[in-house]
Amino acid sequence: MNKASSSVNDSDTRSKQQKILSMLGLMTSKVLGENTYAKSSIYSERITRGLRSFLPGPLQPSVSLAEFKMSKPMQMGYLAAAKDLKHVSIDQFNYMSLWATGDDDSSVVNRAAGNQFSEYLSQSQAPEKYVVGYKTAVIQFVRAIAGAGGVVFRINSALQNLDLNQQRTLVNQWFDHVNGYMNGASPFKAINNQTTKPSAADETIATGVAKEISDGFLSNQPVGNDEQPLLGNYSYNEDDFSDEHDLPKMMTDAIGKVSLTEDINLFVNNTLAGMVNSLGSIGLYPLVYAKFTQNNPDLVGAPVTSATDQATVLAKTKAAVEAIGKYLNLPQSGADLAEKLAVLNLSNAGSARNAKHQNYQLRYSRVLENDRPQVNDRGETVKVAYGIFETTHQILQNVFLTPLMVQYTMSRNQLLTQIASGQYTTSRQVIEPSFQAAGTLFDYVDALARFQVDQLIGLVQRGKKDDDGMSAAGSFSAFSHLMRVYPEVKSINPAYAEMSKATKRVYYWLYQSSFKDHLPEDEQIKLN
Repeated sequence: MNKASSSVNDSDTRSKQQKILSMLGLMTSKVLGENTYAKSSIYSERITRGLRSFLPGPLQPSVSLAEFKMSKPMQMGYLAAAKDLKHVSIDQFNYMSLWATGDDDSSVVNRAAGNQFSEYLSQSQAPEKYVVGYKTAVIQFVRAIAGAGGVVFRINSALQNLDLNQQRTLVNQWFDHVNGYMNGASPFKAINNQTTKPSAADETIATGVAKEISDGFLSNQPVGNDEQPLLGNYSYNEDDFSDEHDLPKMMTDAIGKVSLTEDINLFVNNTLAGMVNSLGSIGLYPLVYAKFTQNNPDLVGAPVTSATDQATVLAKTKAAVEAIGKYLNLPQSGADLAEKLAVLNLSNAGSARNAKHQNYQLRYSRVLENDRPQVNDRGETVKVAYGIFETTHQILQNVFLTPLMVQYTMSRNQLLTQIASGQYTTSRQVIEPSFQAAGTLFDYVDALARFQVDQLIGLVQRGKKDDDGMSAAGSFSAFSHLMRVYPEVKSINPAYAEMSKATKRVYYWLYQSSFKDHLPEDEQIKLN
């Protein structure tokens, strides 16, 4: 059955693209908006390392079905592309999106096109039309994933439209799911049990990680008000000219039966879903494991407000969520995240069936050639350029961080209010929290805030003692000297000198809490 060409809707498509970009609050890159670049290693390295969270411009219009039917070279180019597109990688899609939006430089095309592109191009009697046909399939592929109303837009919109309660529900269910197989183990340690009898815990983790990639949380879990899973069984039903050619059988036998629809479905339901599921799930885990933990004393300085009403805390946290992410040193890209997650490397797990293909840590962080990391002209391995998928990575990270930070901020600030009013001046002997024992993830975060503040109550006592003895530190520098030199307060946090300025301000605020009202306004330490 013939499918209507999208070329007649080109102006509408461009308009929708601009609305999407505007809605996401992202600016079109001037650097990547050019159509031609100098063929140099500098340019090559720039686009290899570049992080883009948006298409660099509107998608170019693909040829109409009528035009396609009139040109056998176009048809051959399209079929060659459909064969190549069966094996699209995340990194390759980045360059496909550049090509589909007008960047025709050979450095881009070489990375965007597959093996069949050059093989059949050299045989074509009309290479320009062959390229147009090939590129038409690429544009249709990119449009399905990153165009107006495409897969990425649908995923990002579903995540961005969650309110705080929906975020809390999603994050709590997601963490419970991952913790079901991680069970408190470090995500920064690879499973390596080939030389010994696999432990039950290691086997559970390896099985859980492998299933996350093949059939993970978002493939089975509805998000927000949606009734269907966010990454359910996607089925493409737009432009596909795969069966609209009239090439003789002798020309198509070598290519075989191809289908752009099947290519797109395979990419979405396997490559894209596996990446989002694994980096989402295993990405949430270290956020809790390494950042929301008693081993991260700088967390007490992370809140961006001292308010105690949820509306204010939420608004200020949302406005500063990316700054909070940088404060916590969260990964800035999908490749950076994957590089840290050694548990994604299943190549030495006892259950590995195809070891060289099961190092997902490597596959999601480095561009591979024959299962080995690609090396650039500087001798460096090349990181995967996630391109438009960086938007999804950042949105997921914000969805995780926002409700966790709101809970921590609310709990911390309520305790600071009690300290300021003199209700909380001695240790409450709060026990060390454990997310294995907590009822929910957010119960754990609340317990963590209570534990961390209680560990610092000695500063309140020392401040009162010094004030009573008329020897209180009268400046921030004098307090910092106190923290470094005097054993009584140094023991509260021997690593005080390494703490962030925000955390040190909280410490000084606690020290001043019992006598700050007697100080001149300009000598009182202020929190946000």
